Amino acid sequence: MDPLRRLPKTDPMHVLSVVHRLIRAKPSGPVAVKQAVNELLSLRSVQYFIKEYDQGQINAFATHASRYLELYLPSGSIEIAQTQRYSKWTGKSELCIVATRQMNPGFLIAELKGSMADLTEEEDRELKRTGPRNDGGTRRDFSVIHSKQLKKNHLFLGPARFVNHDCDNNAVLFRSGRYITFRAIKPIAPGQEITAHYGDGYFGKNNRHCLCESCERRGKGG
Repeated sequence: MDPLRRLPKTDPMHVLSVVHRLIRAKPSGPVAVKQAVNELLSLRSVQYFIKEYDQGQINAFATHASRYLELYLPSGSIEIAQTQRYSKWTGKSELCIVATRQMNPGFLIAELKGSMADLTEEEDRELKRTGPRNDGGTRRDFSVIHSKQLKKNHLFLGPARFVNHDCDNNAVLFRSGRYITFRAIKPIAPGQEITAHYGDGYFGKNNRHCLCESCERRGKGG
């Protein structure tokens, strides 16, 4: 998340070849994903990245990688895409989640997984400092989610973190076992962005600075 951080360069084709083999794998599914994760962990740049990790951390990294690799399975229903909707505010392209098949209300978007990671107070302050500014003069990273139950901020990880807000959202977040995932609450067509509702005050009082498509269409928000 830190654009100043530099990791060892690697040939993109090495990573693409892992994905290509995953797509063509027979049988497709968890076994193929596990093999792809093992191939990813064998890349020199990844080995450099995890060289100081203990086994528990390496296992967590592998689980995290598997969530992204699952998106490439032929049975998948979503893809990560770019959006320019927030570029004027953030100064760069942002990401979104787009449906690749028809989804009816109640459809479980199983591969759209996420998890919460604890943040120390220092990490929370650093993310506010390095992210886009909000109306309060501090900065905000959309991956930071506030837990009302625990009364603290958490870092939202996994493909689910790229689900953007809309005041007229078409999906809802819920917990499924160890993961957080989403379920469609409206018909979603192929090519349509999947959206959730971040809360009524996430973008200022009454979301008065919201940049979502619904607010633009209604002439409200930012």
